[in-house]
Amino acid sequence: MPEGCSDKDGAKTAAEKKPATSVGATEKGCPLKPKLVNITVTKNAAQTNVTGAKNWACIKKATDDVIVEATTSPNTEDAWKQIKWSGDSGAAVPGKLNQRKLSRSDSKKYHVEAELGGVKDDLYVWVLWAEVTILTSGTTPKNAVQFGADYDGTENLGAKSYNGGKEARGKIVPVAKISPAGVYNIVKSGWAFKRERMSHDWDDGNKTKPGNSTSDYWNTAWVDDTSYAVYQKLTPDADDKIYDRDAPNIAAFGTNDAETYNNFQQWVEWGGDVCSDKAGWYWKGRWDKSKAPQVTLKDVGTGSIALPNKSHFHP
Repeated sequence: MPEGCSDKDGAKTAAEKKPATSVGATEKGCPLKPKLVNITVTKNAAQTNVTGAKNWACIKKATDDVIVEATTSPNTEDAWKQIKWSGDSGAAVPGKLNQRKLSRSDSKKYHVEAELGGVKDDLYVWVLWAEVTILTSGTTPKNAVQFGADYDGTENLGAKSYNGGKEARGKIVPVAKISPAGVYNIVKSGWAFKRERMSHDWDDGNKTKPGNSTSDYWNTAWVDDTSYAVYQKLTPDADDKIYDRDAPNIAAFGTNDAETYNNFQQWVEWGGDVCSDKAGWYWKGRWDKSKAPQVTLKDVGTGSIALPNKSHFHP
């Protein structure tokens, strides 16, 4: 028995009267009982834009597991072998006895726990993803930016004429449902709603500003069409949802016939990384100078349309 240590009955040896040596310092000292110091995430999840010291977040991905690491005292392999992992403990990391790996293949909230020497610690990892739905009917959700008095003066979504049939808009609201549930209270910022557009617009039979910049309207590639911030609600509400809004139009280009055909795709990003699949929608309209009302076609819906390569009015 090392000098100064208790025997099995709790009695002390005579040597305990001698000055004690450093515990665990030599073979004559008391064996140091390993204890957990803490656990933390060391790879593939972050705390930026995340509320709470024990919360970490990342985006769903087929690769790059989240790595959780335990620190012990002493911080040795012998101590790591004794760690008791529980909760959503993931899988062992080969060659790293103090680490566990968590898959990012599905949106999920992990609760990882560890215990050693009477000391416990835990943390949460939120694997984020969003599903985007394009609302083209019904009314504007209460937590989205409202249309108010704009356009036809209602919150009714869809293709709406106004101004005596001289103008029309395709009023839509993209909604992103973020998972896992309850994330609204943890990941409150870092979200973005993105949109791209591909248009074939015509002015009296002529292509309208051919090119692939954001100000061009006869495109052969996707161009950025992201809404201004005033039309978005990017702090998740209690339903874990964020919102965008759009209303492309058809109206007179001078006194000429006008046509617009558009495909759009929307997606969500978190921290600058893509956090959803892309959701498509379309808008098309025609303005006929010889008709009253002048709007002769207005249509908005989900999916995509074939963009015509010839003008309807001047083929």
